[in-house]
Amino acid sequence: MRRPFARTVSAPAGSSYSASMAFSLANFALIGAITLFTSVLSARLYGIAIVGQAALVLAPITIVTLLSTVREQPSMVRELAKLQPRHPRATGITLAVFLFSFILTTVVTGLGIVGCYFAFHGPLHNPGLLAPATVGLCGYLVIINTCWNIDGVFGAFRAGRELFAVRLNQAVLYGVLLVVFIFITHSVWGLLWAFLGSWLTSLVHRLLLLRRVIRLRVPLADIRAGFSSLRVIVAFGLKMTPGFLAIGFSEASGTWIIGATSSVSAVGAFSRAWNFATRLTELNWRITEMLLPTLVQHRHTGDTEGFDRVLVDSFRYAAFGMLLPAAVGGGAAQAIMHIFGSGFETAATALRLLLFVPLLQTLTAIQGAALVAHDRPFLTSVGQIVRLVVTVGGGVALTLAYGITGMAIAMAAGALMSFCVLLVLLKSRAGTSMPALLRLRQIMGFGVAYGSGYVVSHLLEQHVHGGLGLVVALVAGSAAYIAVGIGVSGTTHHDRARLKVAIRQLSRGRVAAREMSGTA
Repeated sequence: MRRPFARTVSAPAGSSYSASMAFSLANFALIGAITLFTSVLSARLYGIAIVGQAALVLAPITIVTLLSTVREQPSMVRELAKLQPRHPRATGITLAVFLFSFILTTVVTGLGIVGCYFAFHGPLHNPGLLAPATVGLCGYLVIINTCWNIDGVFGAFRAGRELFAVRLNQAVLYGVLLVVFIFITHSVWGLLWAFLGSWLTSLVHRLLLLRRVIRLRVPLADIRAGFSSLRVIVAFGLKMTPGFLAIGFSEASGTWIIGATSSVSAVGAFSRAWNFATRLTELNWRITEMLLPTLVQHRHTGDTEGFDRVLVDSFRYAAFGMLLPAAVGGGAAQAIMHIFGSGFETAATALRLLLFVPLLQTLTAIQGAALVAHDRPFLTSVGQIVRLVVTVGGGVALTLAYGITGMAIAMAAGALMSFCVLLVLLKSRAGTSMPALLRLRQIMGFGVAYGSGYVVSHLLEQHVHGGLGLVVALVAGSAAYIAVGIGVSGTTHHDRARLKVAIRQLSRGRVAAREMSGTA
C-alpha cells in the first residue's frame, strides 16, 4: 500500500509546473529545430572528416563532465526547491555549490588534459587533435560548467522563461559563428571556436538574468548557512553519482569504440546520427529540470495526490511524444542522413535504432526524478550501471561484427534494460504505481501508432524524392501517428480538461491581440 507523505506545509512560491513546462517544451521544439539546422550546416560547411575530428575533440569534455561532478547540482535543486525565489539562504547554497563545483572541475580538467595526451598519441592516433581538445577542456572549465550551474538555479525555481531566452541565444549564435569561422579556418578549430563562442555569450546572458531568482547581496550569516549545508548536499549527490557516470560513459562509448576500431569517417557518420538523436534527449533534461522541483515540493507539502498525478501524466505524455520522432524519423532515416552530405547515409540503420534511446532516456529520467524526490537517490544508479554493462560489453562485440549499426544496437539495448530495471525499483522500493502507463490499451496504442507513423513515413520517403519528399514523409507520418495513437489509446478526463483550457487560453490571446490591433 502506498504510504501518504508525513507532513503538510505550505508550498514555495514560483512559476507553476504547467507554465514552466510550456516554456521547456517550446525551448525543446524551437531550439531543437535550430540545432538540427546548425547540425546540417556544420556538416555541409566542414565535411565528414572534420565533423569526425570534432567528435573526437569534444569527446574528452564528456568524460571530464562525468568525472567532475558528484551530482551536486540536482542535490542543490532539491534544497533550493523548498525555498522561495530570492530567499537569502538560496544565495549561500548557490555560492557554496558553485565554488565546490569549480574546484572539483579544475582538478579533473587537469587530469583530463594529461589523459588526452596519451589518448591522442596512443589508440586514437591523432596527435594533432591534442591542442583543440585542450582548449575545449579549458573552455568547459571556465564557461560551460558555470552555465550549467546557473541553469540548475533557474531550474530549481522553475524559471522556464529565463532558460528559454539564454538557450535560444546560444543556439542562434552557434549557427552564426559556424558561418563566420568557415571564412577564417576550414578545420576543426572553426567548429570549436563556434561552439565555445556560443556558450560564452550565453554565459553573459545568464549572469544578467540570475538576479531574478537569487539575491546577489545577502548577510554573511546566510552565506555561512549555505556553506554549512554543502556537506549534506554533496553526501546526497554522491549517491546519484555512480548512475550519472554510467549514463555518461554509456553515451560516450560509441564514439570511443568506433574511433578505436574504425575510420574517422565512420566516427563522423555515427556522430551525426547520434547527435541527431541526442537533440531529442534534450527533452528529458527539459522535463526533469521542472519535474524534480515539482515532485520535491509535492512531497515536501504532503500532497500525495498531486505527486502521483504529475508523475503519471509526465510519463504518459513523454512516452507518446517521444515515440513520434522515433517512428517518423526511423521511417525516413535514409533521407534524413542524406541531408548531411556524402557518406553520412551509411548511418541510416544506426539512426533508426538510436532514435529509441531518447525515448527510453526520458522515461528513465522521470523515474529517476521520482526516486530522488522519495530520497532514494542510489536506486537511480542501479539501472544505469546495468545500461553501461550492456552498452559497452555489447558495443565492442557488435561493432566489430556489424560496424556502426552494431554500436547502435548496443546503445538501444542498454537504454531498454535501464528502463526495465528502474520501473521495477520504482514500484518495489518507492511504492509508486503507474496504472495509466500500464493499461493494455495504452501500450497497444503506442505500438500501433509507431507502426503507422513508420510505414507512412517510409513509403513517402521512397516515392517522393528530395527535400520535399522528406518534409512530406515527416508531416504525413506524424499525422498518421497522432491520429492512430489517440484513436487507439484514447484520452482521459484530465487530458480533455487540459485541452479545453489550452484552447480557451489561445482564444483569449487571439481576442486580446485583435483588441490591441484595433486600438492601434
